[in-house]
Amino acid sequence: MKQIWALIPVKTSHSAKSRLASIMSVEDRHTLALAMTRDVATALKHVQAIARVVTVSDSPALGQLMGLDGIDHFHTPRAQGLNKDLTIAAWWAQSQGATHVLIAHADLPHLTPQAVDGFLAGIQSMPASPIRAAACKQGTGTNLLLTPVPLPLPLVFGRNSLNRFRRIAAAAGISVDVVRDASLAHDIDNPEDFHALTSAHTRGDLVGRATADFLLAATAARTKPAAPSIIGQDSSRSIFWARQPDEARKERSYSQFHGPVRQE
Repeated sequence: MKQIWALIPVKTSHSAKSRLASIMSVEDRHTLALAMTRDVATALKHVQAIARVVTVSDSPALGQLMGLDGIDHFHTPRAQGLNKDLTIAAWWAQSQGATHVLIAHADLPHLTPQAVDGFLAGIQSMPASPIRAAACKQGTGTNLLLTPVPLPLPLVFGRNSLNRFRRIAAAAGISVDVVRDASLAHDIDNPEDFHALTSAHTRGDLVGRATADFLLAATAARTKPAAPSIIGQDSSRSIFWARQPDEARKERSYSQFHGPVRQE
């Protein structure tokens, strides 16, 4: 039986989500990145086909920051870049009994267990070990990658990664199944992505619980003139409240797998 381990690469430094610097402070970007990571890890933890969920980061305190039970952590003390760190983590997972790794990026706020189930559909019954990739919204990047271990191909995450994965696989005579699913495709890289996420949450689209809390607090921060203390150096750029306003907590918030969050 295939043992699938999920690996979530996480950047916890203040350089996280640097392309959002024009719309939010360093502290807010850090908080948003952790919120999305928490939601991705929680969604993967609720997928029956996944044996273990592991964050991959150079921060030994990531587990404490996330505050989640049942999530393991692989510490990379010398960050060597995304692909090298994930390659080392995949080797470690194999040494611990994994037959496959599912690499899932940490900035997928619409990720649901149901979408991951669909992505993994049929894997256990397949005699061979396929490589399967979930395309990003532009169709050029790779948001999820399922691969056997040891890795049959080098990892090439980055710009235009999906086309590079397919090209390298074709040269090696290996097929890559590409899945296109909106729940897996929408990552958060730039201000336009964040504004689209805010609009989707307002419409009632499914958004992870921690990310929804961030968005509710951001909305309250923009609309409430008299504010409690705000994280960050100046209020014009900070969008996250140090303490979420009561009225924001009472608004409807969407969870990926439990439905609306219970009102307090």
